[in-house]
Amino acid sequence: MLRDQLIQIVLLFCGCFFCLITALCMYLSNNFDLEKRKWLMLMQVFTALLLASDAFAYIFRGYPGPTGSILVHVTNFLVFALSVVILYFFHAYMCSYLFPRDQVLNLGRVKFAYALCGIALLLVIVSQFTDLYYYFDAQNYYHRNSGYIISMLLPVAVMLIDLSLLVQYRKRIRRRIFWSMTSYISFPLIAAAIQTRYYGLSLINLSICLSMYVMFIASTGEQNHEMYQLLKKKSKVEERLEIASTLNQCVKALLSDNDIDVSIHNLFRIINQYFDGDRTYLFEVSKDGKKINNTYEYAKSGVTPQIENLQDLDLTVIEGWMEFFQKDEPYYMSKLEQENGYESYEVLQDQDIDRLLAVPLKDKGRFIGFLGVDNPRDHYDDATLLSSIQYFIINSLKTKAHQEELQYLSYRDMLTGLYNRNKYIRVVESYSHRQVNNVGACYIDLNGLKKTNDQFGHEAGDRLIKTAAELMTELFEDHVYRVGGDEFVIVVKDWTNEDFADQIDLLKQKMREKKVSISIGMLWKPTIDNLEQMLKQADFIMYEEKKQYHLLNDGK
Repeated sequence: MLRDQLIQIVLLFCGCFFCLITALCMYLSNNFDLEKRKWLMLMQVFTALLLASDAFAYIFRGYPGPTGSILVHVTNFLVFALSVVILYFFHAYMCSYLFPRDQVLNLGRVKFAYALCGIALLLVIVSQFTDLYYYFDAQNYYHRNSGYIISMLLPVAVMLIDLSLLVQYRKRIRRRIFWSMTSYISFPLIAAAIQTRYYGLSLINLSICLSMYVMFIASTGEQNHEMYQLLKKKSKVEERLEIASTLNQCVKALLSDNDIDVSIHNLFRIINQYFDGDRTYLFEVSKDGKKINNTYEYAKSGVTPQIENLQDLDLTVIEGWMEFFQKDEPYYMSKLEQENGYESYEVLQDQDIDRLLAVPLKDKGRFIGFLGVDNPRDHYDDATLLSSIQYFIINSLKTKAHQEELQYLSYRDMLTGLYNRNKYIRVVESYSHRQVNNVGACYIDLNGLKKTNDQFGHEAGDRLIKTAAELMTELFEDHVYRVGGDEFVIVVKDWTNEDFADQIDLLKQKMREKKVSISIGMLWKPTIDNLEQMLKQADFIMYEEKKQYHLLNDGK
């Protein structure tokens, strides 16, 4: 008997020590929700007091004299009272998980459970003066009374109410929390059933201690999970902020220079730094849709540029990627072996590429190319940034194409495709006040253009102009300018006098063969420092030849 009592006392004090330790851990931790931590910590502390009171009740049981009477009365009162208080704290703890704070007291069952706890505590106090629950004999030994069953039924009623709330609102809490809370209900109920038969054991109080352990473990796990989710969310937010910041830099880079090529180069530098890659590049599909060309590239220091080696590649090289691109999905190659069986394997192997990330570029649903990063070391599994700048890249390419078209229109004659007067003026200006060697200049005027227009219509006149332009382009390529309706200028440099004269003679011959009459003023000089003056002399020579043409043709 004494041995069993000693074992119970030791178990109760061990449980008390454990509850105090867990309460201290919770007090020192900042990871717990303040409301939930408060109630769970109070449960731990008061459970420690309960177990200590129960242990002292065993120690002082049968202690003789008035002192013994006071001690056994106080310790047993604390056992009954603290059991109710802990139940009250559990009810509040459970509600902190299930309901918002402003809704707790609006629910009937919640208020009823609080009321039952108050009644149970009041009856504990009453029992100290009426022997409602128990009494002590002359030797200060504890004995149950007929009303003891009430001390069991009221807490059981509260527990059943709590169980009904847990079951009804279980979807509001995670599974581990649900089962840990039900342990506080099930363990004491099972212990109470056993204890009604085996009187003298402290199974209920020890079961409460065990449930405290389960709730502490579950709550710690829940808080750790919440902290992990918060850190994960924080990490995602930081990553999104980084993407947003980088995207902002990308937009600024595209607007940083009027030259689109420079802007895209600055953009690719930022992208490459974000991914810590070897190269960032852009491939565009050819007009016939069969080839791809590396049109832009940024290679970090120490990495060999590859743009010259990646021209006129068959579209089939990226056959394995197109399945993703057609679905507007990024393509991520985690290792080179992923490309086995595709043409891309050798191309990537030759460039020492082990990993890459690429996103398609589409304009009105049509695949026009892709943007990629070789060997990315950071953010390699997240294509958010690349996907976000697709629009800006496509818009920049359109802008460049539009600029080139405008430039072409501003410097090209629409009828012949030759350079126009605007280009001619810029070339003359570029030659001013600087010495140029071996320069040939020729002024050409079509004879009889007005007569052709008058007799055969302007379409015939246009055909005459285009024939003359084709012959000049054939011999002098991009050195020919249409400066008026029927006037053309040829300017070449670094040509010998003989070569220039031979080409002019050949031009005259081809013009005669095509029945195109021209007047020519030709000059060649080994050195000039004023092209405009030289062209005026050529114009004068042409004008003199033109006068001879009119004299021979009766002033026509």
